[in-house]
Amino acid sequence: MKLALSESQSMLKDTVARLFADEATPERLRAAEDTGVDQPLWDKLVELGIVGIRAIEPQDGGMTLMDAAIVAEEAGRHVAPVPLIEAIVAIALLHRTGAPAALLSAVDSGAIATLALNPVVPGVAQPVLGGSRAHVVLALDGNDLVALTGLNAAKAPNIAAAAVANLDLSCGAGERFVLATGDTAVSQFAAACEEWKVLTAAYLAGLGRRALELAAAYSVERHAYGSPIGAYQGIAHPMADAATHMDGAKLLAWRAIASIAAGDAKGGARAAMAYWWAAHSVDQAVQHSVRTFGGYGLSLEYDVQLYFRRAKLLSLIAGDPNAELDRIAARLWDGETVALPRAGEVEIDFEWGAEADAYAAELRSFVEGQMTPDIEAKKHHSTAGHHPGFHKKLAEAGHAYPDLGADGQKVRSRYEVMAAAPMWEDIGWTRTPLAVTEFVAKMAQLWSQPETKEEIVGAIARGEALGALGFSEPQSGSDVFGTKFSAVREGDEWVLNGQKMFTTNGHQADYILMLTRTDNSGKKHQGLTMFIMPMKLPGIELHPVYTLQDEKTNITYFTDVRISDRYRIGEVGDGARVMASALGFEHGGSGYHAAQSAMMRRALTWARKPSGNGAAPIDNPFLRRVLARAAINDEVADVLCRRQVWADVEGIHDISFGPMAKMFTTETMYRDASAIVEAGAPGSLVRGVDPDMDYVETTMRRAIAMTVYGGTSEVHRSLIAEKSLGMPKSRS
Repeated sequence: MKLALSESQSMLKDTVARLFADEATPERLRAAEDTGVDQPLWDKLVELGIVGIRAIEPQDGGMTLMDAAIVAEEAGRHVAPVPLIEAIVAIALLHRTGAPAALLSAVDSGAIATLALNPVVPGVAQPVLGGSRAHVVLALDGNDLVALTGLNAAKAPNIAAAAVANLDLSCGAGERFVLATGDTAVSQFAAACEEWKVLTAAYLAGLGRRALELAAAYSVERHAYGSPIGAYQGIAHPMADAATHMDGAKLLAWRAIASIAAGDAKGGARAAMAYWWAAHSVDQAVQHSVRTFGGYGLSLEYDVQLYFRRAKLLSLIAGDPNAELDRIAARLWDGETVALPRAGEVEIDFEWGAEADAYAAELRSFVEGQMTPDIEAKKHHSTAGHHPGFHKKLAEAGHAYPDLGADGQKVRSRYEVMAAAPMWEDIGWTRTPLAVTEFVAKMAQLWSQPETKEEIVGAIARGEALGALGFSEPQSGSDVFGTKFSAVREGDEWVLNGQKMFTTNGHQADYILMLTRTDNSGKKHQGLTMFIMPMKLPGIELHPVYTLQDEKTNITYFTDVRISDRYRIGEVGDGARVMASALGFEHGGSGYHAAQSAMMRRALTWARKPSGNGAAPIDNPFLRRVLARAAINDEVADVLCRRQVWADVEGIHDISFGPMAKMFTTETMYRDASAIVEAGAPGSLVRGVDPDMDYVETTMRRAIAMTVYGGTSEVHRSLIAEKSLGMPKSRS
């Protein structure tokens, strides 16, 4: 797995970023609106070889599709007033088809080439990006790929004041060159359109991100009611959503490129997903950016409106976005294929790797070999599915906590663990006791005193003990540093009194990770001390709490519970620092994504089953679009989660990555499961009729709980706004 640019790509990024910063100034952007093209900037791009970046095939020493995406993203960040992406794609297509030398010479020397994104329809004009300044327009006319010159088209008024012409390319105007015919022509045109979509997705990702950065900076400067406006969650939280979506857009464009380069069967679907998602989500980004500026955002004197207008143009210029959803559905589920551009060698890699895939297969084989009727009968998504005997076997084989590395067991990489994770959802087995217990074990490894560490980690690694978490309290919830739970030192012992909420797995746990208050004299994040302590002690009383997602948790009361100081972790009063490492384990989404993907698979299985009239639900166009949106959300969640895991492995400490992954994954899981249940209503509400729809309905209820686990989505939105966008703290 590799989600970082190479050294040469970083240099390319820096070069074009400086170029656009110098040349695409706000003044130049406005000055270019008369013609739609800033000619000095265009000349610079031609001089540097940026316009012809794809003219030479990658295998012959030309630039890769990833290189072009890097350029596109930086152009988007500066809403560069030139038809750059269209020209990159069109010039590459001219060279691939062996166009007449005069045409190649003209465009290589700086004449503008562009692409009509939709096939020619006789008597119907279509808006063509760059068309009003183009020397040559490429189009698919029937089964002919044609180059049209000498059109001398007028600039059509448009929302972005871009160089758009409304052209009827069937009327015989200008000079016409046939570049290819038949299947070859159709294939080459289709590949060029897919290339345009991927590069435009990268452009929109850069545009949306930069618009948010402008708005975030303004939210720090502008004050209302005595506070910077960015400190108000009504502003911060929509911005956090939009930032997450734009990060997802960039990563999805990268994954589409990596898939195309690898010849992945999902390459065509991912290219369409990348464009639809970027076009869909950039609207939210520019909308919230304009609204953050308030009335100033509506003024043409402010730059943010430039981003709004260009985003609208590029997200709609190819036609109705819903048509892209239909293409995605056809490519994913109907076996439809599409010609794709040559990407070249791409170093970006989203896959867990061969070693990880091998471990996933090994674990699946082991688990399937253990599935006796007794163990099968225990299957459940909650802690009720815990089977002590099966758990012991997993532990002995090193599969219960594969990356813990205790008792001399082999330490599996994080990639191996993540590759194996979907198996648990596939077979319907709970991961909750394992996940919570591993959390406790890792904290013991980091912070416990040596003798206690050996006791706790050893028992857990051998499958002899389970753990629980004692963080939440009745009045604090996600505000863990607001704890009031009392721990008073008496000699070498501590006396604990208080109440903990939602101690999941507490009813079968042997140890509990506890946050307590040992000093009330300072600020609330001071005077905290943490323990990992035995659960089976006098004075501990559990009261069960049953939840809407068919799970059991607990309220746990502690009355004069005495524990030895050896169960303390970290120093006295240093609980905030210790707790920070714990929150790092929880603030990610990778542990939730397996359920989202499993929900999609089960929804598709349900949708393909014929109903009473012989038609399957997936034949319904409305449901196909519901499922296509869910598939895109699943893909975006996947890339956000993979980025989080990769960053953790590589030691890249961007605090926003985990909250983005967790918030997006759980929120979209709930929305998509709800939409599928809604589409299947009323039958979807009756349990026991279809096991696959039962799974979707259960996932809907599980997902609403997941938006609360490890900090609510609102907490994560505040973190994203602060850490990713630099907005003021919105949690007082």
